[in-house]
Amino acid sequence: MKVKGLSIITGFVAALLFTITLRFFKLFDFIKWDPIGYSDKLNILTSTKGIVKWILLFLFIWIICIILYYFSFIFMKMPVAISSLMVGIILAIAVEWLIMNDNTLIQLLKIVSIPFICIVTISLRFVMEAAIFHIQDHPLSK
Repeated sequence: MKVKGLSIITGFVAALLFTITLRFFKLFDFIKWDPIGYSDKLNILTSTKGIVKWILLFLFIWIICIILYYFSFIFMKMPVAISSLMVGIILAIAVEWLIMNDNTLIQLLKIVSIPFICIVTISLRFVMEAAIFHIQDHPLSK
């Protein structure tokens, strides 16, 4: 299987697990914001059912995972545990900052969701580990 197919499959699995985990987090109030609240904020799809919003969120996360798959080639020389932890924490805080609309980063750090940071870091580690393994196993130059 080529690297393109592997990126799509890896992105699909990561996005599916991430979306299911977001639903679980919202169900048990581990996060203070609504993952499908983008429709109310942007005034799109306000009359559609929640499942459609979750499917669109899944598709968006899938695209982001494929982009992160190829982005992870930059960190090929670093240990994946360190690079995924750094990028995951920065990415999770940036996403919560955009969603929560807090004025300062200090206010956000007081109410940041630790489970959300963990799941972003775990998902990113899965994507980065798979990407680096696949590229070392089947280089693009072959």
